[in-house]
Amino acid sequence: MEAIEMEEPPLTPTSTAFDDDAAADICTSILTRFGNSTREDHQHLCAVIGGMAQGFKDQNLPPSPIAYFGAACSSLDRILSEPEPSGHMIDALLTILSMAVRKVSPAILVKKSDLVNGLLVRALLSSSLTVAGAVSGLKCIAHLLIVGSRVNHNNWSDISQLYGFLLSFATDSRPKVRRQSHLRLRDVLQSFQGTSLHSPASQGITDLFKRFILLAGGTKPAASEGPKGSLEVLYLLDAFKECLALMSTKNKNEILELFKPLLGLQNPVVTRRITDGLYRLCLESCPDVSPQILLDQLCLLSLSVSNNKTSVDDMTFTARLLNIGMAKVYSLNRQMCVIKLPTVFSALRDILGSEHEEAIHAAVNAFKSLIHACIDESLIKQGVDQIVKNGNMDERRSGPTVIEKVCAIIESLLGYHYTPVLDLAFQVVSAMFDKLGVYSSYFMRGTLKSLADMEKLPDEDFPFRKELHECLGMALVAMGPETFIGFLPLNLEAEDLSEVNVWLFPILKQYTIGARLSFFAESILGMVEVIRNKSRQLESQGRIFSSRSTDALIYSLWSLLPSFCNFPSDTAESFNDLKQALCNALRDEPEIRGIICLSLQILVQQNKKIAEEVNDPSDSKVGTAKQRAMANYTPQVMTDNLSVLKSSARDILTVLSGVFLNSAKDDGGCLQSTIGEFASISDKAVVSRLFLSNMHKLLRVTKEARAAASSSDSNSMQRALLFDLAVSFLPGLNADEVDVLFNAIKPALQDDEGLIQKKAYKVFSIILRDFDGFISSKLEDLLRLMVELLPSCHFSARRHRLDCLYLLIVHVSKSETEQRWHDIISSFLTEIILGLKEANKKTRNKAYDILVQIGHACGDEEKGGKKENLYQFFNMVAGGLAGETPVIISAAMRGLARLAYEFSDLVSSATNLLPSTFLLLQRKNREIIKANLGLLKVLVAKSQAEGLQLHLKSMVEALLKWQDDTKTHFKAKIKLLLEMLVKKCGLDAVKAVMPQEHMKLLTNIRKIKERKDKKQQASRSEEAKSHASKATTARLSRWNHSKVFSDFGDEETDDSNTDYMDSQTVTGRRGKASHLKSKASSSRAKSRTNKNLPGHLFDQLEDEPLDLLDRRRTRSALRSSENLKRKMESEEGPEIDPDGRLIIHEESNSYNEKPSHPDSDARSEAGSHLSVNTKKIQKRRKTSESGWASTGNEYASKKAGGDLKKKDKLEPYAYWPLDRKMMSRRPEHRAAARKGISSVVRMTKKLEGKSASSILTSKGLKFKRVQKKGSKRKSK
Repeated sequence: MEAIEMEEPPLTPTSTAFDDDAAADICTSILTRFGNSTREDHQHLCAVIGGMAQGFKDQNLPPSPIAYFGAACSSLDRILSEPEPSGHMIDALLTILSMAVRKVSPAILVKKSDLVNGLLVRALLSSSLTVAGAVSGLKCIAHLLIVGSRVNHNNWSDISQLYGFLLSFATDSRPKVRRQSHLRLRDVLQSFQGTSLHSPASQGITDLFKRFILLAGGTKPAASEGPKGSLEVLYLLDAFKECLALMSTKNKNEILELFKPLLGLQNPVVTRRITDGLYRLCLESCPDVSPQILLDQLCLLSLSVSNNKTSVDDMTFTARLLNIGMAKVYSLNRQMCVIKLPTVFSALRDILGSEHEEAIHAAVNAFKSLIHACIDESLIKQGVDQIVKNGNMDERRSGPTVIEKVCAIIESLLGYHYTPVLDLAFQVVSAMFDKLGVYSSYFMRGTLKSLADMEKLPDEDFPFRKELHECLGMALVAMGPETFIGFLPLNLEAEDLSEVNVWLFPILKQYTIGARLSFFAESILGMVEVIRNKSRQLESQGRIFSSRSTDALIYSLWSLLPSFCNFPSDTAESFNDLKQALCNALRDEPEIRGIICLSLQILVQQNKKIAEEVNDPSDSKVGTAKQRAMANYTPQVMTDNLSVLKSSARDILTVLSGVFLNSAKDDGGCLQSTIGEFASISDKAVVSRLFLSNMHKLLRVTKEARAAASSSDSNSMQRALLFDLAVSFLPGLNADEVDVLFNAIKPALQDDEGLIQKKAYKVFSIILRDFDGFISSKLEDLLRLMVELLPSCHFSARRHRLDCLYLLIVHVSKSETEQRWHDIISSFLTEIILGLKEANKKTRNKAYDILVQIGHACGDEEKGGKKENLYQFFNMVAGGLAGETPVIISAAMRGLARLAYEFSDLVSSATNLLPSTFLLLQRKNREIIKANLGLLKVLVAKSQAEGLQLHLKSMVEALLKWQDDTKTHFKAKIKLLLEMLVKKCGLDAVKAVMPQEHMKLLTNIRKIKERKDKKQQASRSEEAKSHASKATTARLSRWNHSKVFSDFGDEETDDSNTDYMDSQTVTGRRGKASHLKSKASSSRAKSRTNKNLPGHLFDQLEDEPLDLLDRRRTRSALRSSENLKRKMESEEGPEIDPDGRLIIHEESNSYNEKPSHPDSDARSEAGSHLSVNTKKIQKRRKTSESGWASTGNEYASKKAGGDLKKKDKLEPYAYWPLDRKMMSRRPEHRAAARKGISSVVRMTKKLEGKSASSILTSKGLKFKRVQKKGSKRKSK
């Protein structure tokens, strides 16, 4: 009989109480679960429980747990008294008893304990008992022990016999019985916690373990007992996974001591069970564990890994155990833990060098976790003090500290033997840099040097460039840019520009944070001056290319300024020293103005954000470096910073204003944005003075423009710049000054000059956007002004005019009544709808946004809207379909399509307009038809199939009227609409309404759909096999009117629901991580095959022995050997291109020749040489139409008719190329190609004795003439 597993909670002291459902019928639960089973044991169980229930019914007894308990005990006693008891009956009765005993009150169980205990012992010792019965019996015994411990807290003698009987099953030969005994021992020990029974129960397990260890070989027992004792030791080791953490302190430590000799056996089976037990122990909160004993166990495991005596499968678990084990020891005794850290780190390093992927990742996680948990400030300070102390001595007298040893182990991870896992080693190194912080300069100098050496490796030998830069970035964050550049200088003073470490610039820009502005002012700007002088010197020498390259270095140095302005640590102290240099650069160096403006904006914005206590959502995921930098920005530091910036605002605003007015173009509005930022923090008087000065200039220029008959371009440009400058001061202006600016732009809103009107509307929109109070105070005047300005609006200013309308409508929707809002919308709706037809894309987008905003204001109930208002607004837009001009009709259709796309509630209303759209499809106007098809596309995609069925016939007939029209180019779009209808309504529905003459089109659509479905099914099956297919994907879609109303349908996507949307796929993090992980794993697997040094390397380096411990020299030797190998292959063998084709050069001149001009620039020479070679290759390719023929000119003789052999050259050869027309699909091309090659073969006998050059030249010319004649004949 197989084991019958019943669902039940773990046996705990609280579960022994009389349950609320004690009166539940046990018979019903058993029959419900096993009544339909065909297994024999289940049928026996159902028969027994059914018999009991029938007996209760016959005797008028309630089917209570006590009744089942009593019936099971009496039946079990009777069955066990038989000479040959039935095993199925015993199993069934024990199962019923195990269910009933949990529902019987503890008092009854204690009263009947002797009877029940005796029955259980007799049953479990019965030879007829099966595994299922044993499992049920053990559950009963455990429950009785738990109940007994609650009643008799201090009487061990009452339960010792039963406990010993349960303990004897811990070494049972049957796995399920043994496993059940381990679980029940765990429950019993858990219930004994805090009682006097806990100690003797733990001692019983310990004594049993000792006895079996002696049987296994400790006292050299008889040969027959040795193996048995060994198995039982293993069984008890399995029990310790569940029980060790619950045993008493004395016995727990005693068991750990007994683990030591077992670990010394280095038997994988024994070691794995011990590590499992230790792992479970470390996961539990056991403060009473001896840290010394636990640490000894971990050190033994570490040494077994270092001695290569651990199997690959056990490495993963060992790494995880070392991780949590050392953290446990650290929490118990910090001093003991840190002393053994180098031993553990060495073991993890060895695991990292293995070829087992899971073990490698476990080791990396352990490295990072232990670095974070066990390396503390005290350990670091101890190492720093020792280094400083020894630095003052000529010779070091003490050995390395613990932290130095750990750092040396971390540095060794960058060695040659760990090349396959460098991407993971970089993570460990980064964690160490992050932990050490500024003290990294004491311990990680060699590591930083090794990282810099790796940057010099070629890309084909080093696939982890991105991970390397991230690691270097962490080193920069930890050390700070000053120390980092001190260890890895930019080397800007090098004569050869190729020796400059330009690869450091991206790292410095990305990872610099919390630096000192004084360092930039003193060191970086000092480098700028040195490089600028060097550039001038190179230019005077005529080395223009090198001079321009040097100028690029100046730009790169300035590009570091935004990073140094990212939470700098000395803004208040050093900004004034930097201010003059920034002002001079803004005036004199236009190419770096954008960088300086961005840097100034960062400084102001960060301090303002902290002062206003604005929570940036992006700050929730910042790294530790930014958190440290932000932690230094206390309210006092922020106040001091803003004070310094405020005092400098006058000078900076003056410079920025002058530069802005004198500049031809403000790239990206950086100057305006910077002016606005400083105006927001500057004194109001300073901003007011600069603003009024600018307004006086604007007034003067405007008067000059009016006085002149026609404004010149320069005058218009100056007015436009003054408008932009005036609005830049807006964040620092008060209400009166805003009114002054508004009065200044009023006349410009009606100016005949398009540029001036555009700028005026732009300023107007910015005022409306940033000053909500301005709209509230002048709403009626503003609405009246917008109506008056409409006739004179220039087409270039319409986008900004729509911006103004958008802001006004949003304000009205929030503050005005429903009727007032309706009147305002009606007055501007025609202009908004016509904006949908504007040629400018930004203008169209703004018109669409206004429509959507109005729709939300109407329909969103949270904002006070109603669905009726939304329908009313939709009908107002639909009124444009009755317009007289095609422009207003097509614009209204566009608006309806946008609203139907945005609001699903409007789809049914839009569907009601289909009859009108079908009538409009009959009009011969291109714009109306194009807009109509776009509206139909949206409705087909958004509507339900049932709604489309009503209009399907009319829609298909209306669409097919334009199917054969070739002038309007709507054929592809109509076919796409039919495909969407097939997907939405089904092929049969469309076929039923399709005219017979167009059935071929429907057949073509069906075949295309079947072909796409097959391809998608095949691609899905392939993706299911890959790891990347586990990634979750989501489609983000948005409105795209360019696709909805396009002329053609070939740019649409396959998905009918996203034909009118821009779609992009977002891959889940899990999928991306798994893909990157698999990619890195495959790269490591590939690099392991080339891990060993090549054998020929030692022959090539006979002059000097190679130090294999020197990583730099080893890598250099490997690279030189590969280059030497390539060079030898190129000299001794034929030249092969990447596709495997043989390359034969025409002339004997080498392609590697370089013209030598000592006074010329080396890089200029390289560029000119490349162009010369390119010209030669292009000329050689144009020599023959079908390929280059080697005519053998170098072997031709001027005096004889044959070829000559020449010294140091190959035997005379020539060849005729294969014509690519031989692969053509056209038979006439293949015939011409075969004719040419066959003619060469036939002439071999006839042309014996002649030179190959003369043969091929003559035949080539003859062949070309034949081809030309053939082509002429064909053309005729």
